[in-house]
Amino acid sequence: MHYRTIGAVQVLMAGMFWGTYGTLATFLPIGIPPITVSAIRLGVGTLGLAIILMITRKGRILAKGTQVPVVSLVISSFALATAQIALYYAVRSAGVTIGTMVFVGTPPLYSGLYGQFVKREKQSLSWLVSSLIISAGCILMAISGDVVAEGNRLVLGSLSAAIAGAGWTIVGTLLRNLQKTSTPLESSFMVMGAAAIILLPMGAIRGYTWFGDPQVILLSATLGIVSTAIPYLFFTRGSRKIPASHAFLYGLSEPITASFLGLVLLKERLDNTGSVGYAAVVIGLVLFSVWEFRKAREMELGNRA
Repeated sequence: MHYRTIGAVQVLMAGMFWGTYGTLATFLPIGIPPITVSAIRLGVGTLGLAIILMITRKGRILAKGTQVPVVSLVISSFALATAQIALYYAVRSAGVTIGTMVFVGTPPLYSGLYGQFVKREKQSLSWLVSSLIISAGCILMAISGDVVAEGNRLVLGSLSAAIAGAGWTIVGTLLRNLQKTSTPLESSFMVMGAAAIILLPMGAIRGYTWFGDPQVILLSATLGIVSTAIPYLFFTRGSRKIPASHAFLYGLSEPITASFLGLVLLKERLDNTGSVGYAAVVIGLVLFSVWEFRKAREMELGNRA
């Protein structure tokens, strides 16, 4: 198989594995606090990455002499912990389909605003158009539903998903600083491990007595391995084999997988307003990905010239 084809398949698989999180999480007992689920997922995920690194590094987790930007690590770990808690609450409240779509749809908006107002980078018209479409779609999904109680739950879940998207945007931005002195997998391990250290004691306050249930143990391990460690491995390996611009397109496999599982396995349904919102987010993400692909592709060709 062609080198780039292997990379593309690996990145696509990463998105698909990430997309299983919401559906898997819904099978956990509803009484488990979001902070506890997040702590276990990150803890198991960190252990999985540690094992992967030890196997590929002949017993070492971090390369000798690895430097750690402490400020970036601390901020990104708190952001990741917040994003995990908010995302679990979102899929529990608004459902996997809406929660995931809002979560995945908001980072392009946040990253553009950060570039515009913090880094003073002028954003393109394509970013503005796609962001407006995605924002409108998120709002429509948040207000969908005919029952008042359901509507309130959808709004709160959608807001929580937007918070998770903000946390994930911060993590993605700061990971670039960490990757200046370590590999992508090492950086992911450090951030995930630090976030787990933050959450595990907090989760212990709420209690882990329910953890004796074999089904809960299996689901928790699956969340940490299938929806966390494995996709990080696939993505870091695959992204090295393909042009960076292609990641924007292949990244669409995550929301597609999540929404497919929500609609097919969990039998989630959207009303007309929610369906229009869902379509708007998909269209906005596709436009954003295509425009970013073209921009990055032009830069790659310019560098070769």
